[in-house]
Amino acid sequence: MKMRIAFRADASSQIGSGHIMRCLTLANKLCENGADITFICRDHNGHLFELIEASNHRLIRLPSSTSSTDGDSPHAKWLGATQEKDADQTVEALKVLGHLDWLIVDHYALDVKWETAMRSYAKCIMVIDDLADRKHDCDLLLDQNLHHDMEARYEKLVPLTCKKLLGPKYALLRPEFREARDKLKVRDGSVKRVFVFFGGSDAANETGKTLRAIKLLGKKNVAIDVIVGATNPHQQDIASLCAALPKARLYRQANNIAELMARADLSIGAGGGTMWERCCLGLPAIVMSIASNQQSGCEAAARSGGILYLGEAKSIGIKLLEQAFRITFASPWLLASMSKVGVLLVDGQGDGRVTKQILKPTIMVRKAQLSDCQPIFNWRNNREIKQFSMGTNPIAFSEHAVWFRKALKNSNCQILIGESYGEAVGVLRFDREDKCAVISVYLVPGNFGKGIGVELIEQGTSWIEYNWPKVELIEAAIKTSNTSSISAFSEAGFNKKSYIFVKQIRN
Repeated sequence: MKMRIAFRADASSQIGSGHIMRCLTLANKLCENGADITFICRDHNGHLFELIEASNHRLIRLPSSTSSTDGDSPHAKWLGATQEKDADQTVEALKVLGHLDWLIVDHYALDVKWETAMRSYAKCIMVIDDLADRKHDCDLLLDQNLHHDMEARYEKLVPLTCKKLLGPKYALLRPEFREARDKLKVRDGSVKRVFVFFGGSDAANETGKTLRAIKLLGKKNVAIDVIVGATNPHQQDIASLCAALPKARLYRQANNIAELMARADLSIGAGGGTMWERCCLGLPAIVMSIASNQQSGCEAAARSGGILYLGEAKSIGIKLLEQAFRITFASPWLLASMSKVGVLLVDGQGDGRVTKQILKPTIMVRKAQLSDCQPIFNWRNNREIKQFSMGTNPIAFSEHAVWFRKALKNSNCQILIGESYGEAVGVLRFDREDKCAVISVYLVPGNFGKGIGVELIEQGTSWIEYNWPKVELIEAAIKTSNTSSISAFSEAGFNKKSYIFVKQIRN
C-alpha cells in the first residue's frame, strides 16, 4: 500500500518560491519511492500552482487570502488567514484524502497551535523550518541551513521525541545539481563568467543594483548570466541594464540553473536554498542576505570559508558591490578556496537522506512487561543475535526468568521494547550508574537490514533523556566484528571514545 503524504506550503510574491521549490524536490523523491503526494496551498498571487501540477502531484487549493491574520507572529500576514481558519480549511482538505502517513509543513506562519490541530489526521508530522523562533508539535524537523549552534537551536521548541535533521547535508536540492556536480570542471579561481540570481521575486531589485555595480567594473570580456523569476516586478529595468552590458544574457524563469551555475566562475546572490545549490557545484559566491532568516546561515557559511558574505542587502550600496567584485576578480586563490569548501559542505544527497527518514518504519518504545519474558528469551538466544553478544554462554529459561523479574523491579535497569505498527522489532536495555547509562540493543529476528537499528537507538535515547533526567552520558560496548551495530550507533550520534583490548588465555 502506498504511503500517503501531504505538504502544506505556500508561494507568493511576498513569500517567494523557496518553500514550494524545496517541498517539490522532496515530494518528487518520495514519489520515486512509491509515495502518493498531495499539495495543499493557498491561492496567493504568485502561487506556483502550474509548477506543482506539472510535477503530476495532486493539488488542493485553499481560498485566496483574507484580511484576518494572527498578530503575534512576524510572518502571520504571509498565511492569508488565522491559524485556526487555515487549520479548519486544511482539515476539510484532509478529509478528502483520508488518514495520512505524513503531513509535511513548510510555512513560517504556522506553529504548534496549527500542528496540534492536525494530529488526528496524520500518523506523523514533519516541519521544515530555519527560523527556530516558535514551538512545534512534530515528529521530525528539518533545518537544512548551517548555524553555529545547530544542535541547541530547537531544544525547547520541539518535543523530546522529535528527530532533528540539521545542516546542509540534508539540503533539498533538485537532481540536476547532483548530475551537474558529477561533471564539474576544476575551478582555478579565474573569472570569465558571472552568475547573477536573487531568487524568484527579488522585490527590492538586488539584481538591478548588482548589474549597475558590474557596469562600473568595465570588464567587457566577462560574460554575465542574469536569471529572474516569473514574479520579478523589475524585469523591464533588468532587461535594459543587460542590454547595456556587452556580454550579458537575461534568462526569464530558467529551467537550467544547475547548468548555468556549473559553467560560471563566480556568482552573486542571496542566502537560503540557492546558497547550498552554489556550494554543491563549488561555485564561489558573493552573498547578501535579503531576509532576516538568511543572516545566521550566511554568517555560518562565511565562517566556514564557503562564501564571501557582505551583510544585509538593504545596507549594501553599488560602490561596496563594485569593490567586492574587484577583490574577487583579483583573488583567484580566494575563489579556489571557497569552491573547495563549498563542495565539502553540500554533496547533493540531502533529498535521499530525508526521504530515507520519512519512509523508514515508525518505531515507538514501551517498558517491558512480565509477558515479554518468554519472547525476549527466545530472541536473545537466536544464533544471529548471540554471535554479537558480549556473553555467548547459553542461558537456561529458569535463570532468565529470575533475572528478568529482578530487572523489572530494579530502578537502575530499564528494558524497552521497540514496536512498529504494534509488532515488536527490537529490544533495548539500559543500566544506570550515577550519571551514566550503559545501553545494549538487538533486533527481533526477521528485522535485520531494514534500517531499524538507528531509529530504535534514537527512540531509546529520547526515552532516557525524558525519564532519567540525571543521566548525562550513554555508553555502548560493541564487538569490533559487529559492523552493523557500529554503523547504527555512529549514525545515531554516538562517538567512539576508546578501544577495549582482550586476550583470551583459556577456554
